[in-house]
Order: sequence, then C-alpha cells, then structure tokens
Amino acid sequence: MKNKLKWIVIQLVAIIAFSACSDDFFNEMPSDRVNPDHALNSLAEAELACEAPLAILQDVMPQMIFACDLLSDATTTTDNADNYWQNINNHEFSVDNPYLNPSALYQVIINTNESLLHVDSIMNKDVDVTDIDLQVIKGNLIGLRSWAYFTIARLYGEVAYLKDNMPEYSPDKVVYVSREAIMDTLINNLLPYLGNDHLKVEGNILYLSTLPMYTKALIGEIYLEKQDYVNAANYLKMAIEGWGNYTSVYKVSNTYAKKNWVNIFLSGGYEVMSIIPFSYYVNQMNPIELWYGHDRDYLAKPTTGIVNQFSSQVLVKGKVPGDIYRGLDISYKIVNEDTVVNKYSLSENNLSELGSYIILYRAADIHLLLAEAMNRSGNSGIALSILNDGYTKFTNWSSCVGIRGRVYLQNRTVPEGVDSVTCIEDYILEERSLELAFEGKRWFDLMRVARRRGNSYLADKVAAKFDDANQANVIREKLMNEQNWYFPFQK
Repeated sequence: MKNKLKWIVIQLVAIIAFSACSDDFFNEMPSDRVNPDHALNSLAEAELACEAPLAILQDVMPQMIFACDLLSDATTTTDNADNYWQNINNHEFSVDNPYLNPSALYQVIINTNESLLHVDSIMNKDVDVTDIDLQVIKGNLIGLRSWAYFTIARLYGEVAYLKDNMPEYSPDKVVYVSREAIMDTLINNLLPYLGNDHLKVEGNILYLSTLPMYTKALIGEIYLEKQDYVNAANYLKMAIEGWGNYTSVYKVSNTYAKKNWVNIFLSGGYEVMSIIPFSYYVNQMNPIELWYGHDRDYLAKPTTGIVNQFSSQVLVKGKVPGDIYRGLDISYKIVNEDTVVNKYSLSENNLSELGSYIILYRAADIHLLLAEAMNRSGNSGIALSILNDGYTKFTNWSSCVGIRGRVYLQNRTVPEGVDSVTCIEDYILEERSLELAFEGKRWFDLMRVARRRGNSYLADKVAAKFDDANQANVIREKLMNEQNWYFPFQK
C-alpha cells in the first residue's frame, strides 16, 4: 500500500471529484468537471484515475455489506431499524428503497469507461510511461469495472451493459444482459490483463502494482459462479501464488494464527488483496460501525444461528469451548445480554474510530473459494486439507496451515456412509460463515450453492433465523422462487 500521506492526498482529490454525484440511476458527471483527456497527462494522474472510483464505493459499500448480511442468515434487524432495513431483512424489495439503489455501482462503470477512453493518450504526454505501465493502468480500470458489473449481476439478476464502453448514458447504447450472459463477457475483458503482476520498491515501501480487484481472484470467482469448477480452481490457485520472491503473499500461514487473527483487520498485511479505505482524519468515516454499535444506532445484530456456530466449535486442545480466536469479543460481543457485531469496532486498531476499512478480497476468502472449486472438480482431499491444516504440496505453499488450523480448531472429517462432496461442501460453507462473518459474503455464498443444490438450500437457512414460525414459512416460500432473490431496479 502507498504511504499514508500520498493516500490521503489521493483520497482528498477523489472525494472532491465525486462530491457532486447524485443518486440518479445513470448520472452524468457535472459539466464543469475537468475532462480526462486534459487531466490524464502523466502516469501519476493515470494512477489517480484508478484510485478515484474508490471514493464512489466509500458511499455504497457499507450499505451493501450491511444489506447482504441482512438478506442472509448472518444478521437480523433490531427494533431500531427503519422500515427500509426491516424490508430488506424480510426480503420485501421496492425500487424506492434507497439502500437498494444501484446508481453508485454504475457511476463506477461510467467513470472507468471515461478514463479508459483517454488513458492511451498519456503515452504521448509522459515520456517515462512504458507499455507495461499502460497495461497495468488499463487492467486496473477494467478490473474495477468488471467487479462492479459482476456485483450488479449477482444482486439484481441482470445488468444494464454499456455497449462500446460508453463513458455516459445513451439509451441506444444500453442493453440489458442477464447474470448468466454477462459472465463470459467479463472474463474475456479480464483475460488480456492476467499478467499484471509487477512490483516496485521505493525506499522501504513496497508498491503492489496489481489490479485492485486482483484479476485472477475475480476471474476465478466468476468461473465458480458459472459452475465451471476446473477453471475456477485454476485461477483461484493462481491468485494465491504470489510473485517472484514474494511467495508468502496471500498464504494462510501462522502470521495471523490464534490471537493474531484479529490483526488481519487492524493491519491487513500480505493477506488482504483489496480494500475500500476509510479514514477518520480526512472525514471519510465508515458508518457501518454506527449501524452495528450497541451504544450507537444498533440497527442489526448477529443471529442466534451464527452465534451458536461460533460457540459450538471445538479447540484442538483446551477446555474452553468455542471459536475463541474469531468468535466472542472478536467478530461479535455481548453487551447487556444483546449480541453485537464487533468486527468493525476493534478498539485496538490503528485506523481510528469509524475508520475500519471494508475488505473486498483477502487470502482466507480465496482459499475457501478454491476449496469449494477443488471439492466440486474431483479434488475433495485437497479441499479438506485447505480447510483443516493446510495443503502444502503446491509450489511455495509450504507455509500454509489451513483455515481451521491457524485458529486451533479440530479438523473436519467425513463420516462413513455419507456423500463426501456434499459433506465437505457443507463444512466449507460453514467455515466461510465463521471466517468471513459480517463481511457481506454470506448472501452470495447461499445463492451460489443453492443454484447447484436447489433453492431450498438458501430458503431453509434464511428462514431459520426468524423466531416466528409463520414469518419463517412466509420467507421460506418466497425464497423458493429464485426471482425473489434479486433487487428490483427501474429500467
């Protein structure tokens, strides 16, 4: 990551650039803005163009993470939540719900398209720019745009695709593409930039000039969504490999073992692939801490189900029950008998109050996606090793200690007489719910697995979080129809 001063400057410029954005579905940028054709005069300015869309995501990602966990079996609303959040929790969607507005994600797409339209011109303006530099910049922009499209497709079931990479809304240039149809397009857009793994070191600062969404991980996740498990495993494994001498990057090792697991959210280090940054010091505060805080808004809380999952885990040794390194007082806490999401309020962090960043991709996430793909592609033994004590037989994987191994939990085993693929997949999905609790991943996981195992997989798990039997039955019946999984949007 770049040094703090440079990052603050970048963020200040980005916020100024996007402060005039409205909530219109397709919002053209203000007419008095600086045209990218004039703004992109150097490599530094092109790099800034890659960072600037993160300012848009600062506005939308907290509410997206919050909403996705309410949709799943991870959290549920409290009496403090307004009707809009209550409706999301109850899977009652409407186009006038401000938390379901896709405009910010489309603003990311329009912004990256506009930069892509002009970025080639820096070759004629900055003599120090190389072909590799330009390839990395374009890959950054296309990676961010592809992630935005992929996210829209999963949440809304279809996307309004801007043909010819248009930098603004034009009715004759928009086609509506289904979730299934958009995925091949995104993969084909990303593949030319697969080799953008370049490092440079200035002083003691390591710059990772890789895609913000990390191309290989994104391609792998798209293939997993397509149920192409062989390709998914191939690209997810590539995402974990690291670069050159930096082979410890993105491995699940002892670096964050046991009590150090919490440091993933305090410092990130080499396990975090991509984040949406926030900073209290420049008035870029993450509101999700307010929404979860017991002494703040307290709009939602962990479900009884996920609390029971944490508390039922068994350590390798020791008499203390539960997942002590990820569970109570880490991912969640108990205040006056109320359960509270704690992951965004870790007081020891160095990001200051309301400054917790949102992680888009991190090593354990990719390892568990890889385990899921391996299990479905005929490598269930490798999948179980990744889950338990770590698979070490791949080149440069010797440091891997496994998702459960590094938090000192007993290995999962497959009982005799059961289908091993289904059993291991259940283990993997439960582990993702613990490792990635309250990070907005669970709803996507439930949808992905339900598409291959039947809608009841998702419907049963979400319905189980409701105490009222009648309400649970209504929710279950609604979610048995896949069309009811997606947010509406007005065309």
